[in-house]
Amino acid sequence: MSESAKGERSSIMRRMIKLTCFFAVLFFLLFCITWQNMHMFTLNRRIDELTEERNDLERSIYLKSMELASLRSRDRVKRIATKELGMIPVTYKDVKIIVYER
Repeated sequence: MSESAKGERSSIMRRMIKLTCFFAVLFFLLFCITWQNMHMFTLNRRIDELTEERNDLERSIYLKSMELASLRSRDRVKRIATKELGMIPVTYKDVKIIVYER
């Protein structure tokens, strides 16, 4: 082989190595961008699921607080005390104040 043939072959090898490196870097960049987009997609989907779950829990808390308010209502307590427990309603003239002095 002559020097020019070796030089030409070496030049072709350098070009192939440069081209291979170029495509490797290009593939790596495309892979990173694609992975980032897929990761963002999965994170957004998870955020949507958690938001829906939070809304359901807030709705449940609201319904439970409304149920608690209805259970604590004065009318209900008065009705249960008089009908089920046999208590009598208290009037203001029945209330006596006792002052204790030392």
